[in-house]
Amino acid sequence: MVSIKKIKAGQYAVGDGRFIIKDGSSWYVVTAEGKADFGPLPSLAAGKEYVNTGSTPLGHHNTGSAYGRHQSKKEFNAYLASEAQKGNYGPAILWMLLVGVVCLLLYLVRGY
Repeated sequence: MVSIKKIKAGQYAVGDGRFIIKDGSSWYVVTAEGKADFGPLPSLAAGKEYVNTGSTPLGHHNTGSAYGRHQSKKEFNAYLASEAQKGNYGPAILWMLLVGVVCLLLYLVRGY
């Protein structure tokens, strides 16, 4: 478990030399040199989870609102990216196969 300390609003220092930075509505984990380590992340909590465990959580958002749908999409994409960065390409491959099957079915049903 690494320590995370607030520098100022939207900027946090991680004990291992990285930083968690807010840019717009997204959060990014950057190295001490300022190079992107991971991001965009949907929330500071997801950034803290990433620096501690190397993966991002999939939370529960209110999908009835536009903001909740946007946050859950960002969180899902961050999850796929964190798994791929760890060498586990399975979730990303399954997602792409699912999207391909849906596109193929739509093509077959519509006929053009």
